[in-house]
Amino acid sequence: MSSITEIREKLKSDSWAIEDPFTILSDIASICSSSIDLGRDLVIRALDRQVLLSQSYRNILNDLTMQVGLYPYVSDLDDLSLRNALMHAAHRADGAMGDYVLHRSQARVLNWLMSGASVILSAPTSFGKSLLIDIIISARNFNNVVLIVPTLALVEETRRRMSRFVDDYSIVTSSNQKVSEKNIFVLTQERYLSIEKEIPEIDFFVIDEFYKLSISNDGGRSTLLNQAFLRLSSTGAQFYLLGPSIKSIPAVVQEKLNCKFLVEDFQTVAIELHFLKKKPNKNEALAKLLDEVDGQTMVYCQSPASTRKLIKSYLEMRDLEVTQEKELLEAATWTSDNYHDEWLVSVALRHGIGIHHGRLPRALGRFMIRAFEEGKIKILLCTSTLIEGVNTSAKNVVVYDSKLNRKSLDFFTFSNIKGRTGRMFRHFMGNIFVFEAPPEEELPFVDMPAINPGENTPSSLLINLPEKDVPVSLRGKVDTLLSQKVLPVELLKQHSGIEPEYLLETANTLLLLETRELERLSWTSRPQYDDIKLTSDLIWTQLGGAATARQSSMRSASMMTLWIWRLYSSRNVPRFRRAMILSQIERNTSPDDAVENVLAFLRGWASFNYPKYLVALNDVVNHILQLKGLRSCNYLPFAMIIEHLFQPSSFSALEEYGLPTEISEKLLNGKVFNKDDSLDVVVNNLRNQELDRFGNGVFEKSVIEDFQRGIGAKIG
Repeated sequence: MSSITEIREKLKSDSWAIEDPFTILSDIASICSSSIDLGRDLVIRALDRQVLLSQSYRNILNDLTMQVGLYPYVSDLDDLSLRNALMHAAHRADGAMGDYVLHRSQARVLNWLMSGASVILSAPTSFGKSLLIDIIISARNFNNVVLIVPTLALVEETRRRMSRFVDDYSIVTSSNQKVSEKNIFVLTQERYLSIEKEIPEIDFFVIDEFYKLSISNDGGRSTLLNQAFLRLSSTGAQFYLLGPSIKSIPAVVQEKLNCKFLVEDFQTVAIELHFLKKKPNKNEALAKLLDEVDGQTMVYCQSPASTRKLIKSYLEMRDLEVTQEKELLEAATWTSDNYHDEWLVSVALRHGIGIHHGRLPRALGRFMIRAFEEGKIKILLCTSTLIEGVNTSAKNVVVYDSKLNRKSLDFFTFSNIKGRTGRMFRHFMGNIFVFEAPPEEELPFVDMPAINPGENTPSSLLINLPEKDVPVSLRGKVDTLLSQKVLPVELLKQHSGIEPEYLLETANTLLLLETRELERLSWTSRPQYDDIKLTSDLIWTQLGGAATARQSSMRSASMMTLWIWRLYSSRNVPRFRRAMILSQIERNTSPDDAVENVLAFLRGWASFNYPKYLVALNDVVNHILQLKGLRSCNYLPFAMIIEHLFQPSSFSALEEYGLPTEISEKLLNGKVFNKDDSLDVVVNNLRNQELDRFGNGVFEKSVIEDFQRGIGAKIG
C-alpha cells in the first residue's frame, strides 16, 4: 500500500482517476479504516477529481464519503446501499431547511442544540457553524432570537441569510425598525446594548466569533461584547457561541452557565501549503504567482496602506489588460467620479482586481465581495476583513504580510486566514501560499471576563457585575467607583462604552473650571466653531477619545474640530468629501491617503464614535452645570444629525444593505420614499417597486438588483 504522502501526490494529477482508480481507492479505504481523519482528507482530495471516474468507481468513492461522515458530498443517492441511504436521510435537515444535509460532526452539535442545551463550539472555518443557526431557528420555533456578530458587514450578510424566515419573523438590524410578535435581531454588540430595553423576552441568542470576548486592544469593543454577553446570559435563554480554533475556555464558565464546550476538528476541504521564495524580490515573486495560479485568489495584507503599496507595485511590474467586464469598468468610473480618479481602488477595478478593507464605504465593500463571488473579480486584496468582516473564500489565499497590527501573525490568526481557502461544493481543494514559515501551533485560551472577571477586566464591566460575581481582590476598586459622589453610578453604567475613570476625570476637570468657562459649555443644538472646539478638546484629552479618533485619521483635537465643523457647514456628504479630498491633495497628500482619510473620518468617527462621546459628554457636563446652578446644555440634536451625516436616518441602514448613498439620493428625489419614513416603510417601498430606471448603466442596475434581492424582492 502506498504511503499517505504518495497517495496525496498521485491525487494531484488526473491520471489516477483514469489509469488506476481501483488501487488508489483501495489504499484510501485502508487508511479510512485505521484513521478516519486522515482518510477524510484523502477522500476530499479524491472528490476533487471525481468527474473523471466511471460510475462504478464513483459509487465506491460515495461509500467512502459516507464512511468518513461527509454526507453532504454524496452525489448519487440512487446507488447507495440501503444502510448508507438511511444514514444520508437521517442527516437531512427538516422543514424549511430540508435542502441541507449535515456532515457527521455538524449533526452531533445540532443534537445538543436541539435537546435545549447551550453550546460553545470551536470548529474550523469551513465547518458550517452558521448553518446550524438557521436550522435550529427553523426547528425550534422561537419567538425572539438575538444574533450578535462582530461587524456591520456580517450584520448585513447575516440579515440576508435570515431573510429566508421573513414570512415568520421581523428581521431587525437597527433601532428605527418596528419590533413585532416574533423577531430575529441581527446586531453588533453596540447596537444590542443601545436597544436592549426594546427587545422582548429572548428565547435563544448567538454570539459569532466568541473569541472576541477576550479583552484586547480593540478600542473597547471586547468590553462591550462582554457587556452584551453578561446581559444576554442573565436572561436564562439558550445560547450558541461559535468560533474557530479555540483550545479551551475557563472551567468556571461551563459551570456557571451550565453549557457544553465542544471542540470539533472536522475538515470539509483539503488544504495544500506552498512556500514562496522572495526571488528576485517579494513583489516579483507574488506577481509571478498571480500570472500562473489557477482560480480566484485572495491576498492578505496587514493594512489598507499595504494593499495600496502592493497594487501599485503590481501594476508597475505588469502591463495588465483592461478588464472586459462591463460592470467592473463602470464601477471603476463610478468610484472615480464620486471619490477620485487616481484612487487605486478605482484603478485596480479597471484591471479586474478588487480591494477590500475597513475604510471602504459599506456598499462598495459589499460590491467587491459580490463581484468576487460571481467570478468577475479574480484577485481580491484584503486586510483583516478577510478574517472577521467577510464570509467568503477562494481557491487560493496568499499571505503577503505576516503581521497584523504590527505584530507577527499568531497561529490562531494564521489558521483563520488559512480557513478562507476552499469551500464546500465549490473548491474541495484550497491552496495557501506563504513567504514566511507559519507560526507554531498554539491555540488560544479564551477568557470570558463577564463570567470570569480578573485583574485585567475593565472597570466599565466590573461595575455592571452582580456583587457576588466580583472577585474579592477587585471589590475595593469597584466600591471606590460605586461610592464616589462626583457622578451618579447610573451615568457611569449607562455609558458603558467609555471607561468610568475617563468620565470621572472629565467631571473633575469641569469642577475646576471658573463659572464663565463652564457657561461656555452650555450650548444647545446649533454650535459655533468655538463650541465644537471646547467639547472636542474635552473628548480628546479627558474623555479618552484620542486613541479612537486617531484610528479614524484624526491627528489632533484641532483637526477633529475643523473636520466636524466643515461637515456641519456643508451639510452635504458628497460636497464635504470632494472638498476635503481636494484640500488634502493641495497639501501634498496622495490621492489614496486623501480619499481614505475622509472615508475613515466619515465611517469611523463622524457617524459612529464622535456622537457616542458627545452624548456621554452631554450627560457629564449637564450634571456639573446643574450642580453649579447653571443653565443646562443639549448636545443631543447635534450628535444625532452628525451621526446621520445630515441625511435621512434610513440612508445609513440602506448603505449597510448594499445601496450607496448616491443611489438612495436618487430614489428619494424620485419620490420612491420620503426623508422622514421609517426604515420599515422605506424597505417595503423599495421591495415592491421596479427600480431599474434609477440605475445608470450595468453597475448601478446590478447594485440595485442585488440590494432588492437582499431585502426579499422577487426579481426575475
